[in-house]
Amino acid sequence: MARKEDKQPQYLPLVVKARLHTGGRDYEKIKEELKGQGFTCKQMKGMVREGNYFDGIVLYLSKWNWDNHESWHLYNWDDKDDKEVMLGIYEAEQYHPQAPYRYRDNFEKFQKDWISGEYDPGMTFTFKDSEVEVLEVLQEEVDNIDHEAVKRQVAAAEDAQYQKRRKQRQRRKQASKGSRYHRKFF
Repeated sequence: MARKEDKQPQYLPLVVKARLHTGGRDYEKIKEELKGQGFTCKQMKGMVREGNYFDGIVLYLSKWNWDNHESWHLYNWDDKDDKEVMLGIYEAEQYHPQAPYRYRDNFEKFQKDWISGEYDPGMTFTFKDSEVEVLEVLQEEVDNIDHEAVKRQVAAAEDAQYQKRRKQRQRRKQASKGSRYHRKFF
């Protein structure tokens, strides 16, 4: 019998220590990249400031298979970089989809929540591959998930939901046949 400590984790992401290169993008460049996506001029200027705060910082980032390894996810940072990270994330909050209800133009509330540990981004903060310089790999990706078994379980769950809805429709159909109200005109 396998002991609990001998059991391998099913999944662990790739975790690295990396330097970010997010600066150097100006308003016009971001405007061209995001053309037609509905961002305002003020939001795009916030993106420039955000990139400048994160530029050159060494952070801990992760890559996950659930997004097909498309981007680096902010994993952690050293205490000495807390202020820059806070300011960068505040700028990101300015174009967050829920920003009007959260921290838009309210740095005092954001800073209070950040310092008290109550801040929840409500999003995954990501960086593009081109913005990341990997300095050190801290944890290799571990993927012990049987993906075929997961697909079978998902298919079985979807089929069970379909069968449940089908039975509900049949019950409603049977109940309507016994109704005392009849259609007079066909």
